[in-house]
Amino acid sequence: MTHENQPARVRPSLTTLIVVGLLAGIAWGVFFGEYGSWVKWIGDVYVGLLQMAILPFVVFSLIANVGRLSLTQGARLLKVSFLTLLLLWIIGLGMLAIMTQSFPHWETGSFFSNSFSEQTEPPDWLELFVPSNPFRSLSENLIPAVVVFSLGVGVALMSIPNKQRLLEPMDVIIEALSRLNKLVIGLTPLGLFGIVGYTAGTIDFRQFSLIQGYLLVFSVAALLVSLLILPILISSITPVKFRSVWRASRDPLIAAFVIGNTFVVLPMIIESVNKLLKENNLALDRNNEPDFLVPLAYPFPDVGKLVGLVFIPFAAWFYGTTIDVDQMPALLGVGLLGSFGKPIITIPLLLDVARLPNDIFNMFLASGVVAARFSDLMKCMHLITFTVLVSCFLNGTACIQWRLLLIRLSVSLLLVIMSVLGIRYYLENNFKESYSKENLVNERELVFPNYRPLNVVRPVVLKESVPNPHPIKQGESRIDRIKRYGFIRVGYDPTKMPFSYFNTDGRLIGFDIEMAYYLADDLQVNIEFVPIEKDRILQQLEEDHFDVAMSEIEGTVGLAATLPSVEPYLMVNLAIVVPDYQKRLFDSVEDIIDRPQVRLAVIKGSFFAGCACRVLPKTVEIVEVESAHEYFDRVNTETDGLVISAESGSAWTLRKPNFSVTNPLRGRVKVPLYYVTAPDFKFEFFLQNWLTLKKSSGTFQNLYDYWILGRDVSKDQPRWCVIRNVLHWIR
Repeated sequence: MTHENQPARVRPSLTTLIVVGLLAGIAWGVFFGEYGSWVKWIGDVYVGLLQMAILPFVVFSLIANVGRLSLTQGARLLKVSFLTLLLLWIIGLGMLAIMTQSFPHWETGSFFSNSFSEQTEPPDWLELFVPSNPFRSLSENLIPAVVVFSLGVGVALMSIPNKQRLLEPMDVIIEALSRLNKLVIGLTPLGLFGIVGYTAGTIDFRQFSLIQGYLLVFSVAALLVSLLILPILISSITPVKFRSVWRASRDPLIAAFVIGNTFVVLPMIIESVNKLLKENNLALDRNNEPDFLVPLAYPFPDVGKLVGLVFIPFAAWFYGTTIDVDQMPALLGVGLLGSFGKPIITIPLLLDVARLPNDIFNMFLASGVVAARFSDLMKCMHLITFTVLVSCFLNGTACIQWRLLLIRLSVSLLLVIMSVLGIRYYLENNFKESYSKENLVNERELVFPNYRPLNVVRPVVLKESVPNPHPIKQGESRIDRIKRYGFIRVGYDPTKMPFSYFNTDGRLIGFDIEMAYYLADDLQVNIEFVPIEKDRILQQLEEDHFDVAMSEIEGTVGLAATLPSVEPYLMVNLAIVVPDYQKRLFDSVEDIIDRPQVRLAVIKGSFFAGCACRVLPKTVEIVEVESAHEYFDRVNTETDGLVISAESGSAWTLRKPNFSVTNPLRGRVKVPLYYVTAPDFKFEFFLQNWLTLKKSSGTFQNLYDYWILGRDVSKDQPRWCVIRNVLHWIR
């Protein structure tokens, strides 16, 4: 038998191998779960090899190709590149504006945020863009600064007569780096297997339940932009066919999505664009080939980063507020400039500009596992689109087919609008019903007793306050009596949400209530909760109605002489709660001064009743009310707002979503909270040491996160996988 009769061996294409690697990674993660996470090193090695030659390639390619141009060619390239980027930015901002309408209107409040008194540090734009030390910029991957340096050297080379002596060896280096990149690209199926295997085995989709609105909007926008709108733009302006764009871009798109890093797939993008242009017989000039244009466009804002700003309107919607019209120019300006850097820097800054709680940034980080990949999908298609359009415009092969372009864009716009309406309908009828912030406070439970033997503590909630039926004996301390009779009496005020209040089931709950459970558990006694009577707390302490009052007791001047010799257990922030429609009018002290006849309510006997007239403008009229209920229910009062702690006011906005918390004093006024007891040195000494222990053990912080910040404290469950949940090989 001769070799001539043997059939030719068909090698699978790179796309086929990539798909096989993806499927194998998914199967690995689903089967082994967290136990198969060791394959992560395969993906890390692959990404590291990709990064190895990319930055040097960008530097040499930009210097050589810009330096090869004449001043006239450089000016034309600059003009065409800028106009193309401007067109893509308009598409990105337009998509952002349309997709923002996906969020239906709803009124809700929010838990307190640690960012209430924090100031966001602005990014260092000079460090990002100015290559004061090019070697440092290279070592720290400051891409914009590296590009500025490379472009500067390239421009300097333009007018040098004997520049060819430098350009020729640089071309050899560029070719060597390009071949090295192609060798690494051959490992893509194996690298993607490691990345997908680790991700599929460790990702917990339960954490995305609260941010499903953002992920849904962003992912749909990414698919529409990457697979429809930008390919339509290419096929309507250049001779390249729509189907050819899809076929040429699929490998880099898949790789960028899975890896979550567009920079490392630049060689794949360059190779795909070269292939696309050659297949369509488009003349290429040495001065505008893809290996120069792709790295040129990389550091500039792309469609993906602009559409990603939809997280800000999502955050506003999540917190039940809106972004004012006068904030939009600042948001768009900061967003566009911030797109030169990383979203991890830009998003906190935008949240601060929009006056939204920075705690939601944790949701943004959690969503990065998925959202960042859709962003890279758009960036990859953005680079392909930019390179093809600029190449065709420079070599004269571009031809805008206006009729075809308008028809296709009209169809695309219709699909986008239909997607927006579908998402809006889903969020209106599913998300809002399944996730009610009001229920987070009304139906909250004491969770930590489930993790400790606190359920052996038997509580009794008294409806009326009476003295302790077991008086303290001669020479006996309060703590001795507590241990002798087996219970501790704790004073509570059910109006001090979220520190002490009744839930919808009629159960007494809250931060201070749960701290009381821990106190009883550590003393190995039961609890009697005794109601605190308004303006009688000192008399109740003297008459021995309770051993300690634990219910957001503020350190007022009236209590100063009787406060125990213990440190405050918490410092809260002064704020003003106002109706949503008046929020902008109380954003700063200057805004309050500009308003005539401002009337603010304060709770009688509270710290705020004494300090409001000192820290707020003299033009403000202070009105005392008996409780927060009186203000929120508009009982016998016509006031513009309620001066209260931000922590308590935030919880009230969950029950009363048509109210918002404002921060005119920027967290400058702090209010100490105490656990108040009658004079007893031994008990006070114990109470101080007990508080120190609870804080050092993390118990205090866990309760603070749950009750004040509203964070989920449920224990993480092992990831579902076949070997555990189906085959039961492990437990």
